Amino acid sequence: MSERAYLLLGPEAGAKEQELKDIRARLRNEYGNEIELARFYPFETENGEMFTVLNNNSLFSDYRLVILGQAESASASLVQAITDYLTHPVDTATLVIISSELSVSQKIMKLIPKQNTKIFYDLLENQKADWIRNHFRRMGLSITSDAVDLLMDLTEDNTQELRTICNQLGLFWQIGAKGRPIGEEDVQTYIHHSRQEDAFTLFPLIARCDLKQSLKSLSAMLGSGDSQTPILLVSGLLWQFRRLLSIAEEMSLGSSESEAFAKATVQGKPSAIRKPKDKSTYHDAVQAYDIASVRRIITALAEADIQVKEASTELTPLILERLLYRIIKGKGQALHQASFASF
Repeated sequence: MSERAYLLLGPEAGAKEQELKDIRARLRNEYGNEIELARFYPFETENGEMFTVLNNNSLFSDYRLVILGQAESASASLVQAITDYLTHPVDTATLVIISSELSVSQKIMKLIPKQNTKIFYDLLENQKADWIRNHFRRMGLSITSDAVDLLMDLTEDNTQELRTICNQLGLFWQIGAKGRPIGEEDVQTYIHHSRQEDAFTLFPLIARCDLKQSLKSLSAMLGSGDSQTPILLVSGLLWQFRRLLSIAEEMSLGSSESEAFAKATVQGKPSAIRKPKDKSTYHDAVQAYDIASVRRIITALAEADIQVKEASTELTPLILERLLYRIIKGKGQALHQASFASF
């Protein structure tokens, strides 16, 4: 049983992300700030890349934190490789295994201490409403019941998305120096304002491989000055490319495009594509990006998610511009040399 391994399970992404941050903070406190961080997904470690990082000491740090996401899709051979590693783990690395399911292979679960295994459930409706009210209360703001209901309809049942949207709404509200509670009409105004340019308006441009317009859209988004915008942008694109991956995988099994649209999922949750405009966008995306490209892009977005959370305000635009270039021109391939700052 490995004390240097954690298992974070369940659909509640926000709480899992916070737990991951807590694990990283404890490791930094113990081993110093320069611990090496690496994130993998099952489809990109089929040749043992994750275990190379786990087992090989780094030239740049004394300790490594390795994260395996979407563990529910691990193949039998990967499960066996993880089991072999957990039986004889190194003492210079910690492995964190993350899954949106409530369990993974029993082979793995038996080798991770119970105190290192946590399950994070989606918020219930009453918990979600209380979470929203308490979050605004901590910001020194109040919100009406109608506004809470509307926010609940517009967001997923996880604290990651709730926190980002509530923070943005709070900032939008405070700029106006309003003294009364946030109402339903205020939420509608905010949504209209914030959705002028976001990940969901950018994705159709990426689907058409229009780098020039994508960069213009990015510039407009960053022009808001909201520090949460880059995080929300990357998570929004990650959601859409995971949806695209489910479509591409379904089509590879012989389904027609319309059948794949109807069966689309995001991390196991149904997310069928019904609107004609969305169907047109994903049709373009399927034509432009094959399965291998989409998988590489998901990896690139996961890397960017870490980078934008840690980068200075000055570096964030460059990170995101390089990300768009990597997606549209490189089809997810890593950039091996310095790229542009802007067009």
